[in-house]
Amino acid sequence: MQIKAPAKINLFLNVGPRKEKFHSVNTIMVKVSLYDEIELSEEENIHLKGPDWIPTEENLAYKAALLLREESSCKKGCRIKLKKKIPAGRGLGGGSSDAASVLMGLNEMWKLKFPTEKLKKIGAKLGSDVNFFLQKGPALATGRGEKIRPVKFPEENRYHILLIDPGINISTKNIYDNHDPGSLTLRQELDRIIKYFQIGNWEEILKNDLEKTVFREYPVLNDLKNRVVNWGGKPLLSGSGSALFALFNKKDLAESVSGIINKRFKYKTWIVKPVNGV
Repeated sequence: MQIKAPAKINLFLNVGPRKEKFHSVNTIMVKVSLYDEIELSEEENIHLKGPDWIPTEENLAYKAALLLREESSCKKGCRIKLKKKIPAGRGLGGGSSDAASVLMGLNEMWKLKFPTEKLKKIGAKLGSDVNFFLQKGPALATGRGEKIRPVKFPEENRYHILLIDPGINISTKNIYDNHDPGSLTLRQELDRIIKYFQIGNWEEILKNDLEKTVFREYPVLNDLKNRVVNWGGKPLLSGSGSALFALFNKKDLAESVSGIINKRFKYKTWIVKPVNGV
């Protein structure tokens, strides 16, 4: 079984007070067309063939398979072949997307017939973003990110999105631990933000409360964001970083800025589109 696991960006991220181990958040996330590639096949035990720099026991795809087998009392195994294309530690959700893809793939391959809500209960134990990747399209995520409310995708998308990987691996836990929590956005304001999203006016909702914390520790990212503004993009840090994304109305401008960044900074870049599927 071949599966493509998409990356995500946070168009809006509002971070509230800490509750127990986690901060409460309001965030609008969108899947984009940068994918990890996963191949699942049947095997007696659970094995993972993935990148050497992620220990097997820490890999969310591997953890997802173990947890699903435990929760289902299934006796089957699998071989997971994982080809990483989404860089880790960049706020693009690659690990969570891999975990969700494994849950959905093994649910089918093992013929468990678990409904999505059952998979979400398992996903919530793996990580805050996993449940977002278990459902179709964009969503408003609340709680610690595990409570998902699907939102309508715009009828017409007018943006070309430039992803920029500055090559910095940032610990999500470290950023949240050093972040001064604010207050959560009121429901009336959230409704306004969702409306802007649904009519396709994404520039009006760009916000990331974690930027100040990340930029304090990594000022080079703030410098990069300012440069992208000067080059005509609408940039924002994705999640806890370090990847930036920028909205462009014209593809040729996105391509031009991508070329400048490749040549001047040697950073990896991708021009992607929003994805409305799973």
